[in-house]
Amino acid sequence: MELGTISDMILQNTMVLNAQPKWTFGKNTCNTYEVFAAYFKAADGNLIPSWPILEIIEKDEALTMLFSISLLREAVRRTVEISNRVSTNLTLSLNLLPKFAESANFVDQVRVCLHDFGLEAKRLQFEVSELQDLNEDGCANLNTVHDELGVALVMGNFGTRHTNMPLLRQVHFDGLELDRSYAVRIPQDELTCKIAIAIQHMAHTIDMFLCVKGIDNQDQFEFFEEIGTFKGQGSLIGNPMSMEEMEKYVKLYALPKGHK
Repeated sequence: MELGTISDMILQNTMVLNAQPKWTFGKNTCNTYEVFAAYFKAADGNLIPSWPILEIIEKDEALTMLFSISLLREAVRRTVEISNRVSTNLTLSLNLLPKFAESANFVDQVRVCLHDFGLEAKRLQFEVSELQDLNEDGCANLNTVHDELGVALVMGNFGTRHTNMPLLRQVHFDGLELDRSYAVRIPQDELTCKIAIAIQHMAHTIDMFLCVKGIDNQDQFEFFEEIGTFKGQGSLIGNPMSMEEMEKYVKLYALPKGHK
């Protein structure tokens, strides 16, 4: 697909967003949702899976900026609309492309977006994959949106690529998101269980929460709930869903505004 075609698709707001819930253990609630571009709508109305297009976008700096800003604004807008209709405080979780975080106007784009749509900064969190490298500007920008704006930061895919400890020292993360390759081996693999418990203890020690991906059955759910994990995500909790389906899910499982 040509770069110009992809640019036009982004500018024409043809992204189709999906969301996946992140369950809060111990409270049996779900106020946090990962929102992402699942499809792009073609001129003929057909839906094109986003992953091959995103692979092209990630290799082009201009497209990365265009896509990232568009995704941020559309996801925030839709989240605020649902939150207002259902009268609850939702937290939006977005995957962040490094080139966007490293850009000179990243902090301003985040600040303006929050202001334009009225989302509290604490209701936005960026997932930063440890599989992707950030330069010094990216780390500094992330720390600015965290420290000055109050946006939460989560290291995604934790436990892969030899675990990116240097990035933990550079960026002011609030939490770790354990890669789904761990949950798939739990509870049947004793060593993986011990490693998961050790990561939970480490997160607690450095004042971070732990979110686990790949929870697909009740045994996994009970294991992570028992060791004190904060949040979980997976097919048992909820598969990726449309924004309309997300609103129905929110009505069932999110805490209403004013709840203490």
